[in-house]
Amino acid sequence: MKNDDTQRRNRVNLTVPFSLLEKVDFHIEKKLEDGESRETANRSAFVLEMFKLGLRVYENKINKDADQMTLDQKLELIAHNVITSAFITEGIFGILKETSDPSKIIKNEQLLDPEWPKAVQERVAGKLKNYFK
Repeated sequence: MKNDDTQRRNRVNLTVPFSLLEKVDFHIEKKLEDGESRETANRSAFVLEMFKLGLRVYENKINKDADQMTLDQKLELIAHNVITSAFITEGIFGILKETSDPSKIIKNEQLLDPEWPKAVQERVAGKLKNYFK
């Protein structure tokens, strides 16, 4: 039985919907226009090529570390840090600006309020939501 398995070809039958078959035919026509022969530009070869590509993508998805961040997550982290730094800088600048006139120091007491960091985080989250919809 083992010899039977090694001598047989590995075959898989795949039923392709007509909507996908039209797309396959379109890409085959493009390859033929580019000068490829019918031996390399046919339905079977194209579908096998796409299957191999899809399998590589699937394996990469599985092998990706759980700790690895996506590009969108990295960009969101950078944007979060930049926006938070901007709000804190504006707050510090506001305090320094107001301390030049001691009578107006109380105006920025909201920055010393324990609720202020929560307010900043809410504003940052709102801005991030606009950027990363």
